[in-house]
Amino acid sequence: MSLHPNSLKAAEKRLVVLAQALDADWFNGRRHRRLNLFDQWKADIWIHETGHAVIFSNSRMALTEILVQSDLTIPENRVIWQRVPLNEDFATIQPGGSLEYQLNYELEITDPTIFRYLTHEMLLKPSPDDLIWQPHKNSRLQENSIIKVHVEAGHNFLSVQTFHTFPMELAILRTQSLFEIHVP
Repeated sequence: MSLHPNSLKAAEKRLVVLAQALDADWFNGRRHRRLNLFDQWKADIWIHETGHAVIFSNSRMALTEILVQSDLTIPENRVIWQRVPLNEDFATIQPGGSLEYQLNYELEITDPTIFRYLTHEMLLKPSPDDLIWQPHKNSRLQENSIIKVHVEAGHNFLSVQTFHTFPMELAILRTQSLFEIHVP
């Protein structure tokens, strides 16, 4: 497609990692799931009006990944990493202790046929582990955006995959995050 990345709605977003738990009052949550994991770790998975949030924590530390509108005020003094999610990128962060966090993201601009196929696939037979939300559209002729979060947990890890669609631009933002506890 011939769209310039800065003209996309995704250019209005920020993907941010914070070294603290971010309270749900910072964003308008639409879907939520809490997972009690291994060794006193828990995860709060949110879909909110403009993106998603993953809050991975125990009694000693917390790490928050959040996709938000760029103009949302968040505690900048606790920001570890942030990007406008255009193109693709990755990060590996070791905030302390035995936690390692990895993040990959990619923004793909497709043609209309592929976009419709991929968005249809997202809604077809979702897993019970998926959170899905479609904001209300202004017109029945307008295609809905979709936010989908898929979660998998193991004995020492949490994997979170997100999909955010931007119908006006025929774009899909995918993120894949891994929260892993290294046991000595």
